[in-house]
Amino acid sequence: MDAMKRNNFVSSVTTGALGLALISLAACNSGETTSTTPASSGSAGNTSALVFVTNSGDKTLTSVALKGDSGNAVVNTIDAAEFGNVALGDMQVSSGNWLFMNLEAANKVATIDPLTAATPVHEENLDAGTNPVHLYRDRNDGEVLWIMNDGDSAGGTLTPGDDLINCNNPNRVGGPLVGGSVTVMHNSHLGASGTPPVVLGTTCLLADGHKVATFSSGAGILKRAFITSEDAGEMAVIDADEASPDYRKLIKRIDLCNSTKQTTPCNSEVNTPSTTAFTPNASAPHGIRWSNLTKKVYSILEGYKQIVEIDPTTFATTNTFDLAGTPYSGYGMSPDGRFLLLRGETKTPQAVKLGVIDLGTAGTPRTDFTIPALDGASPSFSYKFSPDGKRLYILDGNAPTSTKKDRLFAFDASTLTATPPALTLIREIGLVAGGDTAGFNLAHIMDVLVQGAGEAKFIVVTNRADNSVSIINATDNQIKQTIPVGPNPGGVLVFESGAAAAGNQASN
Repeated sequence: MDAMKRNNFVSSVTTGALGLALISLAACNSGETTSTTPASSGSAGNTSALVFVTNSGDKTLTSVALKGDSGNAVVNTIDAAEFGNVALGDMQVSSGNWLFMNLEAANKVATIDPLTAATPVHEENLDAGTNPVHLYRDRNDGEVLWIMNDGDSAGGTLTPGDDLINCNNPNRVGGPLVGGSVTVMHNSHLGASGTPPVVLGTTCLLADGHKVATFSSGAGILKRAFITSEDAGEMAVIDADEASPDYRKLIKRIDLCNSTKQTTPCNSEVNTPSTTAFTPNASAPHGIRWSNLTKKVYSILEGYKQIVEIDPTTFATTNTFDLAGTPYSGYGMSPDGRFLLLRGETKTPQAVKLGVIDLGTAGTPRTDFTIPALDGASPSFSYKFSPDGKRLYILDGNAPTSTKKDRLFAFDASTLTATPPALTLIREIGLVAGGDTAGFNLAHIMDVLVQGAGEAKFIVVTNRADNSVSIINATDNQIKQTIPVGPNPGGVLVFESGAAAAGNQASN
C-alpha cells in the first residue's frame, strides 16, 4: 500500500499494475531505437507474458517467460551498466507496451522495449527530476507516464525535498523555487520507424516530501492529476488534459491542514501567492486513490489518522473518515471504486487487521473483519486486486515480531458486496522461508497475471532467501514452479501485450 512510512518500508513496485531455454540475442545499447515490426515468432512479449524482476543484489533486470504451470524460464538479464550501475526502482508499463523503470540515484527513468526483439531491449535512460521514486500511468491516456520527483537537499542550504535539477533557479526574482516536482513522459511507439519515449516536461510543485498521485476521469469529469507531498501537507492539482492550453500546469494547491488535529493552528493560505510555498503542517498525506463510483479523490493523512474525500471540481473536502482508535494505518481501493480497503495491525497480540468503508451505501458504514488466519502475521505494502474484483492477494510482511511469516493470503473479494461485506479466505499459501534480514518487510513482493475479463490467472512472488520467483496458479493457488533469477530479487512486474490498454492489470 502507498500508506506506509518510507523509513520502515522500501518502495519497490506500483501497479502495476505481469521459453523453455535462454534465448541468446544481444540487447541494443542505450540510446538505440527499435526499427523492426514486432512479430510473434521473434518477439519476447508476444510469445508469452513476461515477468520483470529487479535484482537489488547486482542492480540487473531479469525477464522471465510466463507460459503457465510449467515451461517458465529466464529470457534475459539486462546488465547494471545499462542503468548506470544504480539501484532499480518502481516499474510501470504504458498502454503502448513500453516498460518504464525509475533510476532514483541517477535522476533518470529507464525505458525497456519488451516486444520488438526476441529478448526485452533496453533503449534509453531519460532525464527526470531529483530523486524519482514513484511513477504512474495516466488514467486518461495510458501512453503518458507521470514520475514523482521527491527531491533532495543540497549541503543543508535548502529544505530537503527540493528538485535541484528543475526547480532551483538562482536567477529567479525572490529566490529559487523549492520543493519536488513531477515529470511527464510519453511512450512513443514500437515497430517500424519507432523511437524511444520522450520527456514532455517537468512541473515544479513548491512542496516538500514523498509524493504519490492519482487521476480524475469519467464522463463530465475534468482530467486532472492530484499529487500529495508528505512533508508539506498539501495536494497539488495539475491540468492533465492534453488538449488544454494549461496542460501540465499547476492550477491549484490544496492545503490539507486541520487545526483540530494540530498542536498549533493552521496558517491560512488563501492569500498566499502562487510562487510562494505554503506553511508545512502535520497532516502527512501518504496514499491517494480515485473512486470510479463516487468520482472523488481519497487521501490518507497519516499524521491525523484520517482519510479525506476531495471533490475534483471544487477542491473542497466533502467527507472525512476518522481512523483514530482503530488499528488501521493504510488503505486501498476496490476496482469498482466502492470500497476503501483498510489495513493495519495489532501488536499484542500480533495480527494483521482488515476492514472496509462502503462508499456505495448511505452513511458509508465501516466493517471490521475477523480473520483468524492473519493472527501472528504482519502487514506488507504488497497487495493486489484482480480487475474483476473477485480476488484479493495480500502478502505477509515478515516483521521481526510476527510469528507467522512467508505467506500469501488469497481471498475471495466478490463477497465484499454481500450484506454485510465479507472477505473469504480461499487459501493460505506457504512461500520460500526467510530472506529479510534488513527489516524492510521485503522478503517477498508479488504481481498478478490477469487475462480475459479481468480474471487472475497466475501470481508471481519474489523470494529473497533463495534468489528466485515462484509461479502460483490462481485457480488452485498452488506453487507450480520456482525459477532462479538474480541476487536479492526485489520489485516484480508482470507484462502482457495489450494488458495495460485493456485495463487488465492487477491494482493496489
